[in-house]
Amino acid sequence: MNEENMKERKKRALIEKDAIINGIIKGQVLDISIDGMYIYTQANFIPGAIFEVGFKIGSEPVKAMVRVQHSQPNVGIGVKFVELSKTDAEKVKKYVEG
Repeated sequence: MNEENMKERKKRALIEKDAIINGIIKGQVLDISIDGMYIYTQANFIPGAIFEVGFKIGSEPVKAMVRVQHSQPNVGIGVKFVELSKTDAEKVKKYVEG
């Protein structure tokens, strides 16, 4: 990875939390940044799909609308936050920045 790409990558934090996609599909959040996260799931999604995901940071619930940035069938999806309340965004930021 070149230096320019490294600057563009946001700080990520490892996290292992259950996630519920659209209230029915189970997944697990593996890492998170202030812009998005990676979710391990057996479900397949196409890039560009937008859906709701719920998960917890510590014991605090977080709900977000996300857009699939990339998909690895039967492995997981990288998603970007497209709608996140100010309160939930603060929870994510606080977790990522430690």
